[in-house]
Amino acid sequence: MTGNRNILLLLLMFFLLLSGIRHTGAGERTGSLSLEEKVGQIMMCYFEGPGLSTNLERLIGDLKIGGVILYSSRGNIVSTEQVAGLSRRLQSFASSSGAWPLLIGIDQEGGLIQRITEGVTRFPGNMALGAANDEKLAAEAAGVIARELSALGINMNFAPVADVNNNPFNPVIGVRSFGSSPELVSRLSGAMASAFAKEGVIPSAKHFPGHGNTETDSHSGLPLISSTREELEKTEFPPFRTLVKSGVPVVMTAHVLVPALDPERPATLSPSILGMLRKEMGFSGVIITDSMGMGALKKGRTIAEAAIEAFNSGADILLFGADKGYEEQEHFVIFETILEACRRGTIPAQRLDEAVRRIFELKTEAGLFREVKETRNARVPDPEGELVADRTAAESVTLVRSWKKAAEKIGIRGKIPLVWPEEQKAAAEILVDACPFFSLFTIPMNPETEDIRLLSGKLGGQKVIFAADYDCWKNERWLELLRSLGQDKLFLLSARTPYSLLSLPGVKGFFALYSDIPSTMKALGQILNGNSPPRGKLPVALPGLYPMGWGEEEFQPPAP
Repeated sequence: MTGNRNILLLLLMFFLLLSGIRHTGAGERTGSLSLEEKVGQIMMCYFEGPGLSTNLERLIGDLKIGGVILYSSRGNIVSTEQVAGLSRRLQSFASSSGAWPLLIGIDQEGGLIQRITEGVTRFPGNMALGAANDEKLAAEAAGVIARELSALGINMNFAPVADVNNNPFNPVIGVRSFGSSPELVSRLSGAMASAFAKEGVIPSAKHFPGHGNTETDSHSGLPLISSTREELEKTEFPPFRTLVKSGVPVVMTAHVLVPALDPERPATLSPSILGMLRKEMGFSGVIITDSMGMGALKKGRTIAEAAIEAFNSGADILLFGADKGYEEQEHFVIFETILEACRRGTIPAQRLDEAVRRIFELKTEAGLFREVKETRNARVPDPEGELVADRTAAESVTLVRSWKKAAEKIGIRGKIPLVWPEEQKAAAEILVDACPFFSLFTIPMNPETEDIRLLSGKLGGQKVIFAADYDCWKNERWLELLRSLGQDKLFLLSARTPYSLLSLPGVKGFFALYSDIPSTMKALGQILNGNSPPRGKLPVALPGLYPMGWGEEEFQPPAP
């Protein structure tokens, strides 16, 4: 009897100890970390392949990195089953090797930037949500994305995009933005961030202080934002202020030069800009950099030097993504460089402790220190996903410019040429299935001069031609093709931003679709067949042509 009592007492003490470990505060946890472990925690790294490689085991087991980012381009994503298994193995290995729970992050914005595309819900994207202008719908879409990520063991999403796309010639944001209105972007990004968090996925608002008013892609060069402080306050800052006020836990920096805020340093490397996020906006969460190997930061400094500069400027997590020319082995060199900077005092101990405390608070709030939950594939894709995607598409397709002749020809079921890039043929085939009056003509996205000549000759006698557009203002060859067909014959179907209308202002008809996923193609088919009206409104202004909020409400072909 006494022996049983002693065993019970030992078990009770064990469970009390275990409970204490699980509920230990972030401050107590960080106090037990070595300098090397602290340096590891501020690094979030990409890796090669679909499983635990030797390099990845070293990153987690030896360097004790704080997290990983998944890429389809690096072979991390093969199927939903494989991703779920990978997430389990990552966290299990971290636990068994004495490391801390990992942030497992991904860019799953919905729409154009979606690393996992098979076995999950495909959405029309943020600009389509802007055209629908419905916070509830935005929250539902984010909820679906978050539930699918959570089921796969992914606990952090680098979304929502809080950039106001107020520059029509922005090469990197575009349809990733909700629109050109700060108020619209604030509402919808806030709705999505809250929905992500509600479903247990950490949202990360990006790209502070704003990447919407640029004409350079920061992956390849350093963008310049020439706005005044007053213009920034009016346009770029409101979404971030709204998100900070609502408690967003993570903000991602932008590699952009904003002379009105700091004439010398990109935002990621600027103490004054990151300090403004902390002091003026009151943000107390985690600041994470955009990927440190991007072209915007390469001039005049190594990646390791840029990383130290960013960290000392106020960033808490340094993100090392799959950037061009950056190899997985460089993680280890950068770790040693940062570690040496800490030992020399180049990185103050207080700055390191402050960052690690925030990271552990984030992980604690996200429940990463609780027992690892088994990921289940049964909810992938989410049972509500397709319905929400279809509703988003139906509410977003925007008739910017109607054309009576085209509607009449559809009404009598006359054959109409549909010109589409070969590379996106699958989208066109869905539309043709819904609209048998189309005759499909495919041509390469970057057609040769002879390709253009032949197709233009073949369609020369046509009076009405429907043609796809994928931001032709960025593709001179496709723009040349469209011009050769004749603007006075063209009805454009824009599967990206509506800004191509600025390059082809003379086209007779224009639908803004914002995407070419199946839900969008089916919604367009319903409209062209006269079964439903176009409901979307432009979420961006088209200077000199149409204001934001414009959209015709009827495309009604006469009955045949």
